[in-house]
Amino acid sequence: MKKRNMAILVAALALLAAAVYFMSDDLLSPYVTFKEAKLNAGKYVQIIGRLDKSVPVAHREGAFTFTVKNRFDSGMRVMHRGIKPQNFDQSEQVVLLGRYDPKDEIFVADNILVKCPSKYRRKK
Repeated sequence: MKKRNMAILVAALALLAAAVYFMSDDLLSPYVTFKEAKLNAGKYVQIIGRLDKSVPVAHREGAFTFTVKNRFDSGMRVMHRGIKPQNFDQSEQVVLLGRYDPKDEIFVADNILVKCPSKYRRKK
């Protein structure tokens, strides 16, 4: 292999390794409780929970807020800037990807994945 090709290969591998290192926190974030999200404020995490339907969803320009409960904690307010996902109000579970903001005491979700198991149940 020529020296030039070897240099290009080494540079490409170095860039790939750097990209994996810097993106790994976002791509491989574990599911955490609300308490853990608060303790790791600012760190990108995933939270799984149920929409608290006893608390109304508040809409404002470009964002909406809602409350989510999980098995371990009572609940947490969540804000998402963007459009409410389809079937959000009928969802049984949601997965939130984002960061806890200690200043505003709210979880800021970059992405919301809606889980609606009733959609996949067999019909009798």
